[in-house]
Amino acid sequence: MTGSRIIGIAAGGTGGHMFPAQALAEEMKQRGWRVILFTDERGMRYGEKFPADEVVRLAAATPSAAGVMAKLCAVMTIISSMMKVRKKFKQAKPAIIVGFGGYPSVPTMLAARFSAIPYGLHEQNAILGRANRLLAGGAQFIAHAFSRLERLGRTKAQILETGNPVRQAIKSKTASAFEEPKADQPYHLLVFGGSQGAALFSRIVPEALSLLPDSLRLRIRLVQQVRSDEEADVRAALDGAGVSYELAPFFADMPDRLAWAHLVIARAGASTVTEIATIGRPSILVPLGIAMDDHQTVNAEVLVEAEGAVLVQEGNFTAQNLAQEITQIIATPGRLTDMASRAQAQASDGPTVKLADLVETHSGVKNRVA
Repeated sequence: MTGSRIIGIAAGGTGGHMFPAQALAEEMKQRGWRVILFTDERGMRYGEKFPADEVVRLAAATPSAAGVMAKLCAVMTIISSMMKVRKKFKQAKPAIIVGFGGYPSVPTMLAARFSAIPYGLHEQNAILGRANRLLAGGAQFIAHAFSRLERLGRTKAQILETGNPVRQAIKSKTASAFEEPKADQPYHLLVFGGSQGAALFSRIVPEALSLLPDSLRLRIRLVQQVRSDEEADVRAALDGAGVSYELAPFFADMPDRLAWAHLVIARAGASTVTEIATIGRPSILVPLGIAMDDHQTVNAEVLVEAEGAVLVQEGNFTAQNLAQEITQIIATPGRLTDMASRAQAQASDGPTVKLADLVETHSGVKNRVA
């Protein structure tokens, strides 16, 4: 059955969910589709650059909340959000819905199921996330980013490895060739931790830099994401270490920062790993210790096994160990260049187009617009 050229996209409020969703939205807009975004309050932070024709804000709730009352409240919130979504579906009549995980995906996909609207899922990580696991049974397709997808369970959905869709702002940086600094040039160090990771880096990175040999430390140019309430302490520590730096709670121009970097220290969220690979930059990856099913370690292995990144587990992420890793990477001639090349070799070929093609196939909408 052929439907209207309207797609609903549901994504939770972290960059890991929102950036791939944005990439699909950009591609679908180029193909002549109208995009409706379903997200929560946190997702609205990414609204400025998300190419949605309309945004439906949903209340966030997780059915896995602790305590009977909390679970009951979460269920009521999900039901309320489902009713809001179904009302929008009746009005807009979308041809297909695609969920990228996170709390907003649950009521949106359930509403699609009850409204007999086809829906598909995209899993950014190597382990199927909790929301996607819950919704997999009714999906027409499940697209995934990495060559392995764990915790899938039983489903009749079409399973296809597409890779992680990459937004245009990152794609535009793929031509930024990596150039290892010469002996008299600075090293650009980019540090960011995502929505759940910046605090650890704020504690460890300044001390680690203070332990570097003077000849190396004085060449470091640091850009680091820090929480607002930690910025003063981090500044004091870096001033004491004599490091040139720029700090901010959030960098809206992260693609430019990645292209600028000679070495990245980051968490191993799926979008982070994908974007580092796409641009091709050496990295030290520190998986989030509390990540469900330790999925960030599995994500990191793609680059680590290719020798494009170094893995440091959170329990071993000390100032001494980090200083040693930085020194070893930089002190080995050609290693930064080699790591950059090996990382970029792991970038998926055309993941956004593959996912958009999959969406159109299952939507029943014909006549793709170039």
